[in-house]
Amino acid sequence: MKPGKLYIKIFLSFVLVLIVTEILVFGLFYFSSRRSFRSRFQHYVSSQALIVKELLEEKIKSEPQTRLAENESVKDFILRLSEIYGAKIWLADPDEKALFRSFPGNIPDNIAVISKKQAEDFGNLKMHRHFKKGWMSYIAIPVEIGKGEIGSLHVFFEKMQPAHPEGGFGLGLVGIGFVIALLIIPVSRIITNRIKKLRHSALRIAEGDLSHRVTIKGNDEIGELGRSFNRMANRLERMIRGGRELTANISHELRSPLARIRIAEQLLRERWERGDHKACDKHLDSIREDIEELDRLIGSILVLSKLDIQETPRKRERINPADLINELLERLKPAMSRKGLHLVTDLPLNHALFGDRDALRTALSNILENAVKFTPEKGNVAVKMQSDQDSLRISVTNSSDLVSKQDLTKIFEPFYRTERAHAHGSGLGLAITKKIIEQHRGSIEASNSAEGLSIQITFPHVYPRERNG
Repeated sequence: MKPGKLYIKIFLSFVLVLIVTEILVFGLFYFSSRRSFRSRFQHYVSSQALIVKELLEEKIKSEPQTRLAENESVKDFILRLSEIYGAKIWLADPDEKALFRSFPGNIPDNIAVISKKQAEDFGNLKMHRHFKKGWMSYIAIPVEIGKGEIGSLHVFFEKMQPAHPEGGFGLGLVGIGFVIALLIIPVSRIITNRIKKLRHSALRIAEGDLSHRVTIKGNDEIGELGRSFNRMANRLERMIRGGRELTANISHELRSPLARIRIAEQLLRERWERGDHKACDKHLDSIREDIEELDRLIGSILVLSKLDIQETPRKRERINPADLINELLERLKPAMSRKGLHLVTDLPLNHALFGDRDALRTALSNILENAVKFTPEKGNVAVKMQSDQDSLRISVTNSSDLVSKQDLTKIFEPFYRTERAHAHGSGLGLAITKKIIEQHRGSIEASNSAEGLSIQITFPHVYPRERNG
């Protein structure tokens, strides 16, 4: 299967981070440990050379009467050293003529090449090193071979471990990096496979499968993205289905006034052709009323559509709900007086809300107007407000007949009207009210009570995002 671009980017990003990390680790090791290791290596070589030098000189001095070339104890000592160190060793006189050799044949030709390399000074000796088909090292130790004569003990390592640990450490880092790079492959696939699921789900929804949801588990960012995707899909499905229902309802609601306008137009044309001009006024008034009804209906539809798109209030200001309700009730007093309604209010003035004043005025106005409209003559209307530590509650109760359970659950749906309200309004007022209340992080519900129908609104005192901020 061909790897995707995201998979390649993630893999290369991991590898790049790994390479940079290894370079930094190697640099830290190189600069912090090289000096210490070199010092210890130098001390080790110097001390070993000093021990060998003293032992060899002691062997030579122990048999002063014996010619050096015939001293068997010196010869045995050199052979044992050669076995111990795994090196070719020979003893030379001041003229560099070999007196003893631990190996047959001539002096290695590599000595001339190695001797040209820059020597490392170890105090009483110098070490030459050269890398060619393995590390080669050559050490010459000055040794007193007779009275006033200084010869040299030569030690040649054909393959010696380097005195630079950073080389092995670097190779180790490369190996570790290779293993980690291999482990990155399944990790990258895990990430990209979950993202591919999101892409597949997005394509299915785009093709019209609105009920499809992504199944990504986990509490990490991708899991949260999956849950956010599902919330978006839920909202999108509701909006699309709601849009379809709204379109169907709008078509139905528009047909009634349009049909009445069409009939009025035909009757008007007939009266006009007969010359009955006085009868035309009634049909013109009817057309005007239907046009005004259409205008109100279209306006309400536009408001509801904007509220569907808008999730939060456009403006946020401090509002005293008691003042706002009293203002609306003052406007409704003439209507209440005509019906002889009895109004009871309990509105403390020390509570506040934060939100869009115009939107809240529309919402509360719809509820209060409905309460006045559907309360029978000589009935009661009660508006109360209560507050606790977490919320502010507003209730509007009017003395009316009990509402069925079906109506209580659907009363806030667009274009839904109860039997008693079927001849009044478009059925959009309470739907708009519900949208506005939810924009302000509140809730609204309807219930039957002993006093009649009750509408309860609940607002939180502080928005969740304000608490977090």
